[in-house]
Amino acid sequence: MKISELFGNLTFNEKVMREKLSFEVLQRFHATIERGEPMTRDVAECIAHALKEWALENNATHYTHWFQPLTGQTAEKHDAFLQFHGDGVPIERFFASELMQGEPDASSFPSGGTRTTFEARGYTAWDPKSPCFIIEGDLANTLCIPSVFFSYNGDSLDKKSTLIRSTMVLDEAAKELLGVMGYPVPQRVVVTAGAEQEYYLIDREVYRKREDLMLTGRTLVGAQPIRGQKLSDHYFGSILPDVKAFMEDVELALYRLGVPCKTRHNEVAPSQYEIAPVFEEVNIAADHNQLMMMMLKQKAAARGFALLLHEKPFQGLNGSGKHNNWSMADEAGINYFSPGKNREEFLRFLCFLVSFINAVHQHGVFIRASVATASNDFRLGGHEAPPSIISVFVGSALEQVLNDLKCGNFTELNALETVQAGLKYVPQIEKDNTDRNRTSPIAFTGNKFEFRAVGSAQPLGFPNTVLNTAMAESMKEMSEMIRREVSGGKNREEAILAALSAMLNNCDRVVFNGNCYSRGWQEEAVKRGLPNLKATPEALRAAFCDEKERSFLLSANVLNRTELDARYEIKVEEYAKRVEIEARTLQKLIRKDIRPALVMQLRDLDELAWGVRTRYRELSGQLERDSGRLAGELEGLRGIEGSEQQAQFCFGSILPLMGKIRESVDFLEEETDRRLWRLPDYDQLLSRR
Repeated sequence: MKISELFGNLTFNEKVMREKLSFEVLQRFHATIERGEPMTRDVAECIAHALKEWALENNATHYTHWFQPLTGQTAEKHDAFLQFHGDGVPIERFFASELMQGEPDASSFPSGGTRTTFEARGYTAWDPKSPCFIIEGDLANTLCIPSVFFSYNGDSLDKKSTLIRSTMVLDEAAKELLGVMGYPVPQRVVVTAGAEQEYYLIDREVYRKREDLMLTGRTLVGAQPIRGQKLSDHYFGSILPDVKAFMEDVELALYRLGVPCKTRHNEVAPSQYEIAPVFEEVNIAADHNQLMMMMLKQKAAARGFALLLHEKPFQGLNGSGKHNNWSMADEAGINYFSPGKNREEFLRFLCFLVSFINAVHQHGVFIRASVATASNDFRLGGHEAPPSIISVFVGSALEQVLNDLKCGNFTELNALETVQAGLKYVPQIEKDNTDRNRTSPIAFTGNKFEFRAVGSAQPLGFPNTVLNTAMAESMKEMSEMIRREVSGGKNREEAILAALSAMLNNCDRVVFNGNCYSRGWQEEAVKRGLPNLKATPEALRAAFCDEKERSFLLSANVLNRTELDARYEIKVEEYAKRVEIEARTLQKLIRKDIRPALVMQLRDLDELAWGVRTRYRELSGQLERDSGRLAGELEGLRGIEGSEQQAQFCFGSILPLMGKIRESVDFLEEETDRRLWRLPDYDQLLSRR
């Protein structure tokens, strides 16, 4: 069967709805998702009945409101379709009330202190824009209803509801800007996103011998591999048969769930890979990325692999990101970040481009905080990931256009050149107006911005919420600037060019087209006044605890004060807990695996060279002392009140000590008899040849 025939056959898609719903009900449903018209109870009852019939036809016995709490995972509570008449006769039923609203116990989900345990009630509500889908089980299937999640008081407790709010704010601001510019105003403007998902895949049996990988997602100790990624021969290399079979298994499952997978390939590091979808409306893209991560894990386990989504599972090797390709379009498919084919379209493009640059300039601190996690800290700023300095790459051709605009001159892009390969029979290659800058946190790549700082394990909700809201504010600022110029007597094009020039002169310090890995850029960024927030605690504090920094989210009503404060508390608490888990796991490795190996090796040091023998004994003693210090630091952590203080203590005291312990352990690993060292080393973990 063709993939096109399989695609979406486990989703309640347009084709199914046309078969199951009357024309009138389908039209009213479209009015809800396209124009925001309220859904009436009678329409909801028709949809609920059709959903139930379709689910039963596909062997579903249960349904669940599928939502994304602030844990960063997905959540679900399954209820059976089965009900009973008064006489005890069983029957499958599903009502609009069950489709539209659910009530899970909210007490054990992160709330940032907004509720106590006895205040348990929470509500899920169906998101009609995101298609319902079926997850298959061994014996029966489950209907999943994408939903948002709120507290009893109406505060958002998930990542999806704030994302939806931000798209509504952006839609209004974009249409306002288009109207002020004199362009046709569409029915709606949406954000499109596509997340390139990177991951590591290792043998499950070897994985199970590394308790640090199992408990924390990364190797807390481990000497550098001999081969590693030194030869650069894994990137885009031939995919091994067992890995390719796994990829095909994942893709087939995702196709049936309506996830438009497009690309698969080997990544830079050994055992590292990538899967990427076609771009979709951001709300659906966020749901589909969660399904992608879930399916990657399930299929990996079924085929004897372990899947690693940690941003830096192996020190010294490339980390894993989730490059978030962000753009804007209307219902007609017009991409507002496409330079277009004429002067009018190019001018429109420039307004959206400069508005985005200004959004990054205004809210770079919060954009940095949106990707701040304990695990992503290990990746950002490494020599394979963008730094924590938030900047924008536009390429040399656009840079020249922007420089001219700052001086009040409007110039268009030069015609596309061709790459001369020097081979007569090879087709000519059309050269893009922008090269690719793999070092930039946010790079313009032709008709979209690639936000490369998002971590591989991170949901798309919050980073895109911040980008959307920042862009909405910037577009409103652009609209107001154009209005002022028009009221001052300029014609519309003159007003637009004047507004572009003024905004660019204020925000162009975030534009940087060079090597963001270089020390020179770090020094230049300081001169430009750009912050370099390297650690999660300082990044979160700079964003969430500064009234000026967070005001754009509050004024747009994307988050209220309670929701913002809760997210800060949840994030710093999670940071502290993750570092504590890592430290306690390291302690266990030392007690159960490392110390016994050292004791045995120390009994027969004569096998080692004299210099190594001395160093081995010194580091063994140092490891013992540092291990004792770590125990003391962890005991001290228990006495610290407040998540913010705990996070700062973890960053300032526990993580540096863990790094020092690792240096000792990694040397000792290389000098210890293989028969004594029970932890699989990097060469064993990464070998897929």
